[in-house]
Amino acid sequence: MQRLLRMPASGPVIDYPGHSRAGFVRSRPSAVAICHPDWRGIRSVTYAFGVPVVEARDLAASAEELASTFGDAGTALVVISGFPPGAAELAQALTGTCRVRILMHSSMTQHGFEPGEADVISAVADGMHRGAIDALGFTKEGQAEAMSALGVPAVYVPAPTSRLDPVPGTDLGPDLHVGVFAEATWRKNVTTQLGATALLGAVAHITGRPQVSYLPGPPQIVAHGLLDREAFVTLMASVDLNLGVSLYEAYPVLPQESYWLGIPCLMSRTSTLFEGDPILEQLTIVDRFDNPAAIARAAHALLDAAAEEDVVERARAWMEGWDRRTADQRETFLVV
Repeated sequence: MQRLLRMPASGPVIDYPGHSRAGFVRSRPSAVAICHPDWRGIRSVTYAFGVPVVEARDLAASAEELASTFGDAGTALVVISGFPPGAAELAQALTGTCRVRILMHSSMTQHGFEPGEADVISAVADGMHRGAIDALGFTKEGQAEAMSALGVPAVYVPAPTSRLDPVPGTDLGPDLHVGVFAEATWRKNVTTQLGATALLGAVAHITGRPQVSYLPGPPQIVAHGLLDREAFVTLMASVDLNLGVSLYEAYPVLPQESYWLGIPCLMSRTSTLFEGDPILEQLTIVDRFDNPAAIARAAHALLDAAAEEDVVERARAWMEGWDRRTADQRETFLVV
């Protein structure tokens, strides 16, 4: 169980399960990571780094309390994962107390389309110039090199594989059940994937429904709403197939988690996941991610292969190897 401090939006109150604030200070963690509790993929990656985690929706409101706590604990490094609201204010408050590094999970695909996406990088660059931020890392390959060439020094930090122990699923019924759990934004490709589930004749399970009037309701599409972590993992483990065929995924957290849970998953070619394994690349990656029929055909092929071969175990072995191969790069980013 990772140590956890929850910083609610209502104020800088530390809830440290099983310990007081003094207990956290006595534990003297040398490095701490911070993430937003509602950013599901980023939160999973952040915990997988294996350091104590702070969850906060408003870091500005908690800045003074966190600076005091980290200072008293002798914490040397704080890694802010995903730049939650108030991250710049916290970085400034921590100046002289401990080093601050920013770990981004976004890609340049987003920059220039949605308000604030590129502004985050500008804020980080400004913090680096002022000495409030020590370093910038990207979990998505190729972004750090481009940013450095554009004058914002950055490094590639391979994300860990967010390992999960298998959990028992629930019986969803006799039909083919498919999970499409990405947020309903343009780059997540949700509606296209729901079109693929219709071609499969499957029941689609989603958390949030796209604003598309022609999509059917239950029982063809079941919207579960925002689930807590335990309920979400159980649902992921209950379907027959998960879809993560997204234009943008920093490092495909949902496909990783799906395979750890024993469920096949499709994705698009947006990362290094399964790179170098020709069988996994052929079975799990959809190049034509904007084509519902292509996704449906790939889903049929993956399900057929998974029924005959141990695709899940092959994927797990690849991810274990990835963690070993990339451990040094992650550890370097977490060391002062």
